[in-house]
Amino acid sequence: MRLLKSVRNLLGNYQLKSGLYHYYRGEAKQAIEFLTRVLQAPETPETDRRMAIYYLAQTHISAAEKSEEQSNLEAAVQGYRDALALTPDYPDIHFRMGGLYARFDLSLEAIECYRRAVALHPGYLEARVQMAFLLLSSGQKEEALGEFEAARDLARRALEEPFAKAAAALARGDTREAEEWMRETFLRRPESFAFHYRRAMRSLVEGHLERAVEDFRQAGLFNPNFADVHNFIGVALGELERWEESIAAFRKALEANPEYPFARLNLAFALADAGHDREAIEELRAILAREPNNEPALTKLDELVSPKKERTRVQG
Repeated sequence: MRLLKSVRNLLGNYQLKSGLYHYYRGEAKQAIEFLTRVLQAPETPETDRRMAIYYLAQTHISAAEKSEEQSNLEAAVQGYRDALALTPDYPDIHFRMGGLYARFDLSLEAIECYRRAVALHPGYLEARVQMAFLLLSSGQKEEALGEFEAARDLARRALEEPFAKAAAALARGDTREAEEWMRETFLRRPESFAFHYRRAMRSLVEGHLERAVEDFRQAGLFNPNFADVHNFIGVALGELERWEESIAAFRKALEANPEYPFARLNLAFALADAGHDREAIEELRAILAREPNNEPALTKLDELVSPKKERTRVQG
């Protein structure tokens, strides 16, 4: 659930709303049908199109993961390819395909996937390391050494850059920020992050919200500046109606990525649900300045500024 339920309820596009409904129920076939219709309709606004692409890609990834768990290589590869057709510049999907091929001892295919991941994201340390080991085992010693050296440089940078930010925060007296950057420096563990993140996503979809919050927070210890983690924490806390905590999580997501539209929309709705109407209105207007056709934002803003709402509050 990347969006609060109160946001999803205001989606005006029936096909999009139905696609999300089936996605969260784990009904991949129906989700794909509805979300594909959203993308095929020429009148679909850009906001809905972007949302449909995201959820359709996630549906294909989820289907691929299930196939991978069942050791169905062909179906898993097809699922990842379907996701890549929608988001070709998503390096993590290439990385996942590389791991899948490597699991079935298809080294050449795995190396090519890791190459694509690195081409899209030169700083993808884990992809370089996995590729280097495969190159080494396949006898390509010089190329393997080059990748290991590149990985070494990235590993150094992964320590030095956040450490410098932590030191600067300490110099300013900002202990909280310094602690976060020190966690990024010394506790970031991609494999541990992936374990907690995937478990948290399952808990969220299955409605185990308290467990989801805890697992997302555990994931955040290993990658504290990943905006999606904070956004999902905010969503789970919002569904629990713990609005002030939810607002804090969405703000943290936006600190990590100020251009994150889903987090800003969630923040606006959480502010409204917490009774912070003035701040909610400001956020909604900022959203609409960029996306004039954002239907949930339009509907919520109209609700917040309507005289009827004010009269009801006065009477209450």
